[in-house]
Amino acid sequence: MTVTITPQNMQEVQKALRDHGEKAVRAIGAAVQASALEITTDIKKRVQRGPKTGITYTRGNIVHRASAPGEAPATDGSGDNSVGLASSINYSMKNPLTAEIETRAPYGPWLEFGTQRIAPRPSWVPAVETGTPKFQLRITTAIARLTR
Repeated sequence: MTVTITPQNMQEVQKALRDHGEKAVRAIGAAVQASALEITTDIKKRVQRGPKTGITYTRGNIVHRASAPGEAPATDGSGDNSVGLASSINYSMKNPLTAEIETRAPYGPWLEFGTQRIAPRPSWVPAVETGTPKFQLRITTAIARLTR
């Protein structure tokens, strides 16, 4: 599962890149990287700390409170499920202007979007919805600083 966010002001981005070259690449790239880090951190926090109001059950020696439908997945502390999910979520810069947020956990999309047997436990969509306006502001600010 990966996330793609595109600036709303692509014409301004392209103009800044034409007009300011490498300086624009560095400024816009820093905005992209800051946003990728912020969204990645938000996704992880939602999994690790968000409210969990689902059922409580015991697996081995571990008492676990599951997330309810609509809540981010619950961390259970046993080394599997959401603990692995949170640690598998990372971002990388694919090029100076492109970051990719991804999970290596194959069950990440199942938790996010649900299956026939599991209701969605979103953490990615809310984090992206929260982070997108900040991303747009970072891009706009970076471009404005170039033209001063």
